Amino acid sequence: MSSVIPFARLRVTTDNRTHRPGECAHHNIKLDSRGGIVTCRDCGASLSPFWALTMLAEQYELALDHARRLEDRLARADSRILELSAELDGQTRTKGRLEPAST
Repeated sequence: MSSVIPFARLRVTTDNRTHRPGECAHHNIKLDSRGGIVTCRDCGASLSPFWALTMLAEQYELALDHARRLEDRLARADSRILELSAELDGQTRTKGRLEPAST
């Protein structure tokens, strides 16, 4: 039976520790929908489906936080643009009303 893998060759990540420098972080995963197997595409390690779900949820949360920060920056930039536009409009109106001084 060539499809049987000895346990000595099978690496499974089930703990919550972060990866060490130089080790694979398992961020590039492959899902086998028929067998329910999660594999790292980079290093080939078999991963716990729950660990993969947790990692993806953490990545999603980070992406949402980043999107919220970008939306906040965009709102502040829009507000500042409106302030500067109003200021510029006020200066333009003021300059249009001033008469040149006669000498």
